[in-house]
Amino acid sequence: MTPEHFNTLFRAQLPEISRFLARRVDQSEVEDLAADLFAIAWTKRYSIPEGYELPWLYKTARYLISNHRKKASNRARLDGLLQRPESAPSAETIALADSALGSAWEKLGVFERELISLWAYEGLSNKEISIALEISENAAAIRLTRAKQKLKNLLATENFDQDGTVD
Repeated sequence: MTPEHFNTLFRAQLPEISRFLARRVDQSEVEDLAADLFAIAWTKRYSIPEGYELPWLYKTARYLISNHRKKASNRARLDGLLQRPESAPSAETIALADSALGSAWEKLGVFERELISLWAYEGLSNKEISIALEISENAAAIRLTRAKQKLKNLLATENFDQDGTVD
């Protein structure tokens, strides 16, 4: 498919795709998602079945919307965790929380800590993490998921003493 043919074909689909996106996401996000969708279409232009371009775009847009919502949900949850509490926690709570997090953090490998830091503190996507760490996007996603799960498990075990009772 030549660039001119791609441009003609997919430019004709832009209004329908924009309406599709507008019914599912905030209006301010439609343009960015449409741009991402057409960037994916360009990279996959040789594997899109001829005559089925619009259904392919709808299918891919659904995946983009799903990923977009997951990212927004994760960011909202993280923002909620990082917001200041309405009342100050006790000094003991702070010491225990910092101790548990610090202990769990130290048990992670260097690469796991880097993955979580890039995701949580820098707000990078899996693709951006993959570029930063020079690994595939799929590897970044898998390793990040595993690192987060490991940290979660470590935090859960840090809250129990050797007798199995909560500290």
